[in-house]
Amino acid sequence: MLISAATDAYQNSDRTAANRIVRRVALWGIVVSVALLALTVVIAAVSHSFALTAVAVDCIVDVVAALVLWLGLRLSERKTAAFPYGLYKIENVLQVAIAVLIFIASYEIARQAFATGRQAPSIGGLIIAGVVVTIVATWAYGWYAMRWGKRVSSPALMADGKHRQTDVLSTSLALVAVVSTAAGFDIDRVGAFVILGFAVYSGWGLLVSGMKVLLDASVDAKTLAQIERILASEALIEQVDALAVRSSGRYVFLEATLRLRTDNLAKAHVAGERLEEQIRSTLPAVERVSLRLEPSHRDVLHVAVPLASAEGEISSEFGEAPVFGLAEVRTADGQALRQEIVENPHRGVEKQKGILVAEWLVGQGIDVLITVRAVNKGPSYVLREAGVEMRLARTARLADELALFAHDGHTDGS
Repeated sequence: MLISAATDAYQNSDRTAANRIVRRVALWGIVVSVALLALTVVIAAVSHSFALTAVAVDCIVDVVAALVLWLGLRLSERKTAAFPYGLYKIENVLQVAIAVLIFIASYEIARQAFATGRQAPSIGGLIIAGVVVTIVATWAYGWYAMRWGKRVSSPALMADGKHRQTDVLSTSLALVAVVSTAAGFDIDRVGAFVILGFAVYSGWGLLVSGMKVLLDASVDAKTLAQIERILASEALIEQVDALAVRSSGRYVFLEATLRLRTDNLAKAHVAGERLEEQIRSTLPAVERVSLRLEPSHRDVLHVAVPLASAEGEISSEFGEAPVFGLAEVRTADGQALRQEIVENPHRGVEKQKGILVAEWLVGQGIDVLITVRAVNKGPSYVLREAGVEMRLARTARLADELALFAHDGHTDGS
């Protein structure tokens, strides 16, 4: 059974708010980039500093990147008949594009570093003050973009914020260069090569992470582990047959095939809804959850029986039973393949003993529980929700009860 979930309330509230935040931050990016470009062009032209010229070139890249980011984010929210899953990956295309722009800026810095015949830099107090303003403004916007990028899981904003952090380092090196020049030590070229190293490193990281998403690579190991823990926490799930999770822009798409302990459609539907809710609450960036829930074909049933002693006499109690008989029964012919006697780990507990025992048995992966009388409401609920079948004993001993499986000829667990 296929359950494909797309919650309208989620899309129309949280998603709309996140998109509005991303657009606002991107717009501020344009404003900051244009202002810094104007400032750096002026101080570079006045000072004739190679380092500041390199910063001005980088600012041009920032303006272009900010404009492309804002326009791309506007497009990424649109869904059409040709693109029913949306254009979310435009953000990752932009991430790669920003990386390419960083490489272009790095090339320009390297080219300028090898140029000859440049006029000697002329550095004054106002020039130094202008560089300091550039550093502070760049850091402030980078922090702002990274902060909101993480909050709304936007790779484009985080990429822009990371790029600005690189700019802070490069502009700081430019500050060192101009201050040194003012003091009589010209290190413009040395600073340029260091700036180039930072820029290439940052660009390569953005390129790799963006291309992974475009090529439908899986999400990071931490996110995948969170999803696996959620799926494993559902008592009705016997096995995860397939799990595929990928990123698309700042959103995550999840597909899974799950083997259940029950063939009850109503229970399967409830379990699917419960899993989807847990996944979405844990990972707000999840856009789509597709769960294929299939009943388990069991070759072996795991049977549990409360016993009065290790001798195999069936106990009339459930939570108070001192030991439990656990057995594996082949469904084809009812043959008992393996059995063991296990102590009840919760016998000495004073409160909610039956529920704790039921949860323990579910953790043992049992399919069938055989008791002398019906289990109380609380433990019964736990067992039913986990797809455990409850049967009444027809004999007084474990061995005789297991022999009935073979006498019946076969069992399908129903």
